[in-house]
Amino acid sequence: MTRSTKQWPRDTRGLRASAQRKAAVTEQRAEAALALLIQEQRSITFKAVAQTAGISTAWLYEHESIKARIIHLRAQQVPKAPEKIPPREQASSASKDTMIAALQKRVREQAAEIEQLKQQVEVAYGLLAVQRKES
Repeated sequence: MTRSTKQWPRDTRGLRASAQRKAAVTEQRAEAALALLIQEQRSITFKAVAQTAGISTAWLYEHESIKARIIHLRAQQVPKAPEKIPPREQASSASKDTMIAALQKRVREQAAEIEQLKQQVEVAYGLLAVQRKES
């Protein structure tokens, strides 16, 4: 039995056609996600579009037409004013001072406990060293 050494030409037309179809479907999903975000008046970001379309942000950044559209739409959005907490719900400076003092006390207590534990570890190491010398 002999093997043929002839190289067959590779036919990648099917593979290329499949990749093109996949890219077209992904682009349609990105466009649909943009339309949905606009319709629902949600903020348009690369992350939001990627999550809505179920695609990666890297894909969005690689495709200039989609990238430019997202940047354009993002620039058109009106920035939301930060929500202000009503004065009656804001913590008073007295309560803030009390919380800070309590936290500082807790830090001091934990630092003292850590020092005690370090001393106990040193004693334990000393006992182990003595036991090793005796045996």
